[in-house]
Amino acid sequence: MQVTLPPSWYSGNQAPVGVTDYGAYYSGSVETPYKYSTSEFMGNFTIYTASFTSNSRYYPNSFSIQLNVVLNYTKTNGQSAYLWVQDVAVINTATNQMNIVDNIWNLTSNKSVLKGVSGNGKIYTYQGQNYYAYQYPSTISFAYPLQVSLFVTVSVNSQRYPVINFYFIYGGKVVQYDSVVVKVPVQSAAFYVEGYTTLPSGLYEDAELVTGGPGGGSNASPSAYKAYYTLQFLNGTKLVSVPHAFDYGADTAETVTGMADTAVGSYTAYLYPGSESWSALW
Repeated sequence: MQVTLPPSWYSGNQAPVGVTDYGAYYSGSVETPYKYSTSEFMGNFTIYTASFTSNSRYYPNSFSIQLNVVLNYTKTNGQSAYLWVQDVAVINTATNQMNIVDNIWNLTSNKSVLKGVSGNGKIYTYQGQNYYAYQYPSTISFAYPLQVSLFVTVSVNSQRYPVINFYFIYGGKVVQYDSVVVKVPVQSAAFYVEGYTTLPSGLYEDAELVTGGPGGGSNASPSAYKAYYTLQFLNGTKLVSVPHAFDYGADTAETVTGMADTAVGSYTAYLYPGSESWSALW
């Protein structure tokens, strides 16, 4: 069964908005699925102006830009498992400050427990589900235009354990701020985009660079926003754009209200205050 677009749990003018490759595209009314794997995803954004309010108790003027991808690994016994990997910028539009955080969740099933992960962060619990998280220790003060790249890589070490590396690029500097070892021997591990079916947890095996609230399932609304997003993956030795994209995400709990998203130029999304159109970008 092919994936259903848009996801049934989002409607109206509220969703994570940005660039998402679901492993599917439409030709007229016909949906065509596809899949690919890679060892790296990169999300790039340039913000020229931003002013947000959110329903977050602790971050009333903040929003997030999330690079969300799915790690698919095959254990030595042949079983598949899925981890949701997030590389996130949380931006405070009242103070012009930014924090970088990562999360890892187990998407193998609805009640999967995350265990056997080791990095700079710790295991936390949210609504009965545990997850891994770490925050880069320095708060970044910025001026517009704000230009940032978020990227993640995966490899398999000599013990056959997957290793997930988290990076960001700001001010011309590449910063690796976390490296997480998943202590499960595997046959293979890669990030996948696949539109033939949803994951066992019911979520999507997609790649997203999306805007949402600052965390904890929050919602944010822009009074001013002008930004450009691109989403790329490593194909051989080159970073290339995702082949198809929609203007809404699916897997994250954070959303934005009153955000429009239009394709401009070559594989670039322009985000600004407006109405969500629930449409393909390219």
